Amino acid sequence: MLAKKYNAAESEAKWQKFWQEKGIYRFSEGSKAPVYSIDTPPPTVNGRIHIGHIFSYSQAEVMARYKRMKGFNVFYPFGFDDNGLPTERLVENTHGIKAHETTREHFTELCLGETKELEKQFKKLFISAGFSCDWEHEYSTISPKAQKTSQKSFIDLYRKKKVYFSEAPALWCPECRTAIAQAELETKEIPSLFNYLKFYIEGEADQYVEIATTRPELLAACQCIFIHPEDEKNRHLLGKKVLVPLFDHTVSVLEDDKVDPGKGSGVVMCCTFGDLTDLEWYKKHDLTFKEAILQDGTMSKICGKYAGMGILEARRAMIEDLKEQGYMIRQEEIAHNVATHERCGTPMEITIKKQWFIDILSNKEEYLKAGDSINWYPAHMKARYSNWVENLEWDWCISRQRYFGVPFPVWYCKSCGAVTVPDIEDLPVNPLKDKPKRPCSCGCSDFEPEKDIMDTWATSSVTPLINLDWYDEKTFRKEMTPMSLRPNAHDIIRTWDFYTIVKSLYHTGMIPWKDVMISGHVMASKGEKISKRKSNSSMEPAELIEQFSADVVRLWTSSGSLGNDIVFSEEEFKNAGKLINKIYNAAKFVIMQLEGFEKTDNNGKTVILNAFDKNEPVDLMIMDKWIISSFNNMLSRFEKYLDKYEIGLAIGELEKFFWSYCDDYIEIIKNRVYKPEIYGENARKSGLYAAYHTLLGMIKCFAIYIPHITEEIYQGYFIKYENEISIHRTLIGKIPENCGITDYELEAGQIAVDIISELRKYKSERNLSLKETIDTVQVILDTDIDMGAVLEDIKATASCKSIILSKGDTFGVNVIR
Repeated sequence: MLAKKYNAAESEAKWQKFWQEKGIYRFSEGSKAPVYSIDTPPPTVNGRIHIGHIFSYSQAEVMARYKRMKGFNVFYPFGFDDNGLPTERLVENTHGIKAHETTREHFTELCLGETKELEKQFKKLFISAGFSCDWEHEYSTISPKAQKTSQKSFIDLYRKKKVYFSEAPALWCPECRTAIAQAELETKEIPSLFNYLKFYIEGEADQYVEIATTRPELLAACQCIFIHPEDEKNRHLLGKKVLVPLFDHTVSVLEDDKVDPGKGSGVVMCCTFGDLTDLEWYKKHDLTFKEAILQDGTMSKICGKYAGMGILEARRAMIEDLKEQGYMIRQEEIAHNVATHERCGTPMEITIKKQWFIDILSNKEEYLKAGDSINWYPAHMKARYSNWVENLEWDWCISRQRYFGVPFPVWYCKSCGAVTVPDIEDLPVNPLKDKPKRPCSCGCSDFEPEKDIMDTWATSSVTPLINLDWYDEKTFRKEMTPMSLRPNAHDIIRTWDFYTIVKSLYHTGMIPWKDVMISGHVMASKGEKISKRKSNSSMEPAELIEQFSADVVRLWTSSGSLGNDIVFSEEEFKNAGKLINKIYNAAKFVIMQLEGFEKTDNNGKTVILNAFDKNEPVDLMIMDKWIISSFNNMLSRFEKYLDKYEIGLAIGELEKFFWSYCDDYIEIIKNRVYKPEIYGENARKSGLYAAYHTLLGMIKCFAIYIPHITEEIYQGYFIKYENEISIHRTLIGKIPENCGITDYELEAGQIAVDIISELRKYKSERNLSLKETIDTVQVILDTDIDMGAVLEDIKATASCKSIILSKGDTFGVNVIR
């Protein structure tokens, strides 16, 4: 039996241990059940888990439970993304040391130690939140298995000529001192100054061109100035040269149709590189590269006396000199959009460096077709993916000038420079320590190892292949491709989703998953996403679980519509707690009434009485048929929503039915259960049969959202009648409807509930007790339904002596006292 009061902290820890010990969520190898596989996003191990993670991860976890309770063999691995720049920045901040200030070996040891401890904390938190993932299939992106998969991916792309090594322009973060990919950019509005400068025309005394720039620190790298080909006002400048302020080198005046002749003077300067337009002009006009900003974010020697200064320091110094030397015409305060590195917020620079790139620009149409082949939930999220693909401008740079990550499996021949890669069976390799097993094709045996590591997304993008053991043809779970589901938030559609689709198409020729489930974010306030970097979460998930319980937190995460952001509110946690308490109390009440409603079968097993047992038949009454049929109808809507990943809308249907069960149905059968001597034994058994099966059906549905308290209820009573050791091994399904309810009876049941609700409202408005007796009630029906079979239930529930039925155009209930 159930305890008088539910102790969430004690119960949740107990059932979490039980589930682990019994392997309740273990993937069943060799099972004939259909497989449902989930490519779960491995959380980045770079600090702490905030409530936003629990919000999005819980939504996917609900789907895992739902599919399991619909008969699927759920493959639900879980990983941790513990390599690359995010982890390095954590270690730098934690230990007060920059990666380049120590040896690679020492820094790697610090990273491994930090991630190992954090992963333990992360795992403990996810378990405490009741996650039903299969920890036997746990992985990390720095593990040998993940490294082998990532390196095999690189070698496969290299052999297919989909990856190339080139000295080419690359996006660069001077703070992190590494190349970054287009998908890692974040646009920020930053206050700045437009500096209007004099560029004197060579050979024409005191004649100058006015040019505005926000980046005077790039003047030393100025290559030319541009006008529009149809700009008659400035056309006289073509073929002339102008002097660059402060540096006095001359540059030519060229024309390009990308110049806006109506903006400012209509003349712009081109430096290497101020922005993407400069880069476009660099390529189009075959300009030379002058490096004004070094890779550590300081000014180069071409900047003269400003060499060695930081970018902002040099900008301030140059502005002062421009004013002092008479080059500054005026300044204008502006706010403009700047591309920054999403990891650290530093404005992006562009440099030229030898890097490894994955060819993505030549296959845009394939990616768009792949996007069309995937089911996106909600559907409009596919537009974000398509827009990203259509607007790609760069191949994917996967080189990172960092320490902690998956090494490139590459050596360069010291004689001819040719690239050598290892055999697949030799992976994983560390080229800094390992050597090629055979000489170069030129005969040389001396090699230079690749020192860069791969972008963390280069490994995260192969999570389906890590999960399915693609690294070894003997163990590859090819039958699971494509996987069933990829759940993630909408901000990484352009990174994780896109890159995974690219890799999957290149490696398997298939889409990586059938469905993509996109969640929103938790907002700390209107318009501000909760994030680790901003540290704007008011309470940690562990604290919320301790204060409210895991089930309350889980129930809160299921609110709202799929893909939409929600604002964090503790008030909603309190509301979820009230619902959970009501579920427990309602179950406890019904179970108390069910005492004695059982028997021992021929095999000595205790079973619940069957209303359709030929030996002990029960004639189900209309209101009992109504609640069973109403549950089945609700279940159809519930499952329809879940099949579209709308977990919030699904639980909305379930909650609505639950409150009707408590407020309407339980009140209706109380008199029959309490007073069988008046209403008859059949009336009591009919009510208890429907109450039992409807309650069991509901807690199975609730189990996917609040697994702990539903397990407590199941183990406290229902397990003795069911064949499974856990509610999470049972199946969600309809109650058998061989009770033979007709549409007329179903409508009569609903009208009875409506009448009772009107009479409650009448008493409540007059501050009358709900047990206050009413002499006579007149009910006006707008239908020909025969209500005779439900009148006794209505009178008993509403405490009225007589009900007069009449026909009218509009339904109504009038009290005659």
